[in-house]
Amino acid sequence: MQTIFSDAAGAKFSPRSMRDVWYTGTKRLTATQRARLAASGLSVHHVPLIETRLTHREIPIHTFDWLIVTSQTAVPALRDVPRDVRVAAVGEKTKQALEAEGFTVSLMPKTYTGEALFHDLATVVKSDEVVLFARGDLANTAHMTQLENVHDWVVYETIGRELTETEVEALEGIEALLVLSPSAVRAITPYLEHFHGTWYAIGEVTERAVRKVSTLPVRVPECYTMDALIQCIGEDFS
Repeated sequence: MQTIFSDAAGAKFSPRSMRDVWYTGTKRLTATQRARLAASGLSVHHVPLIETRLTHREIPIHTFDWLIVTSQTAVPALRDVPRDVRVAAVGEKTKQALEAEGFTVSLMPKTYTGEALFHDLATVVKSDEVVLFARGDLANTAHMTQLENVHDWVVYETIGRELTETEVEALEGIEALLVLSPSAVRAITPYLEHFHGTWYAIGEVTERAVRKVSTLPVRVPECYTMDALIQCIGEDFS
């Protein structure tokens, strides 16, 4: 007997009618997020394109006024950082990860990008204040020039992986790619002749990376969060 599912609006569809999408982030989707996508008739396959690992590099300075964090991936490396430092976080998820470790976030931009974060910081950091930027090895460092006394600390590195033959074959039938970083875009670039669907990029930085390598449609949510991205793709496929 064939199983029939119902979406949030009560419309019915069978597993055969579900459309395949790849979620390429390193972290697994929550049960709620997967359920929202399934309710839109989407069959989600978790295919991580990158992995991250801590560098375990020593902190370059021990006295500073501000800590900049542009990814929640950096948070586990901050164990020995004083909790009384003022912290600038790139977005809500990074802010939550920092607060869970006892930090108080003093600044978060309205637009969740490193560019916006440094722009806002430049208006509040005083010339005699010292700033520490805890980042991944592929993070954009061009914005650091906006601050007078900023120190660089690479706390994690990003490694792309090759797709298996089975994954390359499956990519031909994928209707949507959910990508969360330029690193993920770079990792899948060698296989783009096999992809004919729509890109779903979490923000404008990732969108720019996609447009450099592909002419296929790109969708970006107004708010640069995973939940907003899921809502965007859900609305498109419902």
